[in-house]
Amino acid sequence: MNSFIISTQGEIITVSPLNGSNFSLVELQNAVKGLIDVVPVKRNVGPIFFNEFDKEGVEIELTDEYIIVVNEEGKFITPEFNYIATVLATKSNSIIPGDWIAGDVLICPSKMVK
Repeated sequence: MNSFIISTQGEIITVSPLNGSNFSLVELQNAVKGLIDVVPVKRNVGPIFFNEFDKEGVEIELTDEYIIVVNEEGKFITPEFNYIATVLATKSNSIIPGDWIAGDVLICPSKMVK
């Protein structure tokens, strides 16, 4: 199962925990640039293909085994709209209709966060 950092600029980077099994709190905070909040994926979604401007596209498929790690204060500190994360969170019923995701996010299997 893949893990991704999705930036507000639409960049999608495949990442792995430094220890090979689970992300540390510091890794999670660095990924979202601040305090973390965990948003569970409530419904399977995808695969959805996202085409990046200067790279090959990335296909993302989520199940309820995934979580979306966001910056807890993202809308207040750097309210940059994250289009890709918002699409995934909306389609997976992880956020209420009309809500949106701000800042960079980490999407990973929940078992990688302890």
